[in-house]
Amino acid sequence: MSHAKADNTPLTTRLLHAGDRPAIEHFFLVEMDDVSLYWRFFRTMTPMTVNVYVTQMRFDNGCVAYGAFFDERLVGVAELSAIPGSETCAENRPGSLSCGELGIAVSNHLHHKGIGRQLLTRLLDDAWTRGLKRIQLSSLRDNRPMLGLAARLGFQPLREESGEVIMQALRPADWPQAVPRRMKQSAAPTAEREINCSAKVVNARCR
Repeated sequence: MSHAKADNTPLTTRLLHAGDRPAIEHFFLVEMDDVSLYWRFFRTMTPMTVNVYVTQMRFDNGCVAYGAFFDERLVGVAELSAIPGSETCAENRPGSLSCGELGIAVSNHLHHKGIGRQLLTRLLDDAWTRGLKRIQLSSLRDNRPMLGLAARLGFQPLREESGEVIMQALRPADWPQAVPRRMKQSAAPTAEREINCSAKVVNARCR
C-alpha cells in the first residue's frame, strides 16, 4: 500500500519483523521529539528505555507491527497486541485472538500528511481479517490529533482514567467472516501466559 509524499517519494507500509529493531529504535530516537514520545508512551523516555522497549517487542503470536516508509526511512510505527485470556478482553479464549490494543507513532517532522491514517487503516484491516472483534486504544486527553483520527476511523470513547481517554472500535458487522489465527502451542501453553509485546509501554508489556 502506498501514498505519495510532496516530492513524489511513495509512502509504503509493510509488516515489521525482528530484523527491523534497529530501524524502529532509530525512528523513536530521531524521528520523534520528547513531547511525541511522551504522548506515545505515557511517560518520559530515554535512549535506554527506548532500547529496552524495542528489544522486548514481539512480532508474532498476537503481536503485529506495521511500519510506514519513505524509501528506507521509517516514518511511522503502528502496533497491535492481543492476549488470550486477557481480563480486559473477555471474548478471548485460549488459542484464539478476539480483542487487541493498539499504539501508533508518526515522525514528528511529518504530521498531517496522512501517515497515521494509512497505518491505522492497514492495521485495522489486518486485525479484522484475522478475526479480532474489538480493538482498544489509550490516548492522553491532550493528544487531540490522535483522538480525532481515532474517531474518524470508527473508535468510540469508553471512559477516562487519570487524563487518559480509552476508545474502542468494533469489527464492522459486514466484514467477511474469518477463522481466527491459532496461537502456536509452544508459545501459549496456558491461557494465563502473558505475551510481552508492545501496544502499551506500562510495565513493558501488553495489558
